[in-house]
This record gives sequence, C-alpha cells and structure tokens, in this order.
Amino acid sequence: MRKIFILFQLLFSLLFNLKASPVDSISTVYKNGEFRTFYETKIKASNKILSDVTDYLVSDFHNSPGNLFNWALKDLGLQNKKNELIFVFKSSDHDLKTGITHGKFDIIVPNITTFSNIKVDAIVSKKNYTNGDSKVTADIIYSSLLLKNALGTVTIIPQKNNEQLIITNVSIKFGWFFNIFITKKRYKSIVEWRIKKFSENMKNECLQRQQAELNKSALLTVKSQ
Repeated sequence: MRKIFILFQLLFSLLFNLKASPVDSISTVYKNGEFRTFYETKIKASNKILSDVTDYLVSDFHNSPGNLFNWALKDLGLQNKKNELIFVFKSSDHDLKTGITHGKFDIIVPNITTFSNIKVDAIVSKKNYTNGDSKVTADIIYSSLLLKNALGTVTIIPQKNNEQLIITNVSIKFGWFFNIFITKKRYKSIVEWRIKKFSENMKNECLQRQQAELNKSALLTVKSQ
C-alpha cells in the first residue's frame, strides 16, 4: 500500500511539473510578396528530450516522411477535404550524396482545380551549437508551381529550470497562381494555424517522451523501496 501511495504521489508531481508554459505567441507579416511567420512557445522538458525529438524529425523527413503524419504533421488537416487547400502526399526520395529530399504530391483547390505531381526539393538539416542551442532548418530549393522559395527553422534555446524555448520561423514566397489565391486572410486559415499546430505537435511529442522517462524513474524508485 505504501508503494502505491508513493507511486501515485510521484506521478502526480511529475504530471504537474510537465505542464507547458501558457505564454505562446504567433505573428505574421507580409512584405514584398513574402509571408513571414514567427511562433514562440516554451516547454518544461530536458534539452536531451528536445534534441532527440528534433533528430527524430530530421530522420523521418529523410527516411520515412509518411510517418510524420502520425506525429509532427498530425491533425494538420492536410488530407481534409473541408480545407481550402488540400495536400496529398505521394512519394519521397532522399539523396544521401546531395542531402536533397525529392518529394512529390498533389494539390487540390476544391471547386477550382487540381495540380498533380508537384515536385519539391528540400534540404533538411540540424545543427548543434556549443552553448546548448540547436536548430533544424528546412530549405525548399526547388518547387514546380507551388513556391518561389521557402525557408523554415525550429530553434531550441535552453532556459532556466529545465525549460526550453522553441522558436519556429517560416518565410514563404508563393508561385504566381498561389500568390494570387492565397491572400493575407487565406494565409492565416491555410498556413499560419498549421505552423502553430506543427509546433504544438513537436511539444506534445517532447512531453510524451519526458513523461515516459519520468514514469520509468518513478517505477524504479518504487521497486527500490
């Protein structure tokens, strides 16, 4: 009975301490045909957990992009026919020599048109800094029709009390058709919320992994009593 009580106490305290900071912010500016979105959030998790999750993100993008829809891209509405813009993932191939991932997908603009086999080439990489910061960069270097160029970064900055700051920065210039179709109002309903949701998915993955580690430690503590 005493062990059960200790376990309950530990799990309760761990769950309480894993609450993410409620202070999130997102903003978008439009200038010279370019949308720039900045999203910032904090999470109570170890730097190692964040590092593992960003490694997982890069690895999945290179080797198993379809798996991203199970976590990083989960519930982004990419396949939802109710959206104004529907993305249908078709294939992906990562070139180890060049570091370029070649992707192919369809874009459906409901009741207007469908663009088939859109090709996108991207370089996704991660860099760790000596001060503990890390950054994942996704650079779209070629896109047929959809984009002129796009660059996204996710930066992890360690804070005090085992807290991490996650900064997501995305810059997008659309191709001629989508530059007309995606107004500033549509950008918020098509792109901006997805950037926020992606960051929240990253945060949830970190929390789940952190909780799994803490649960494991709690069980080992109980067993040692």
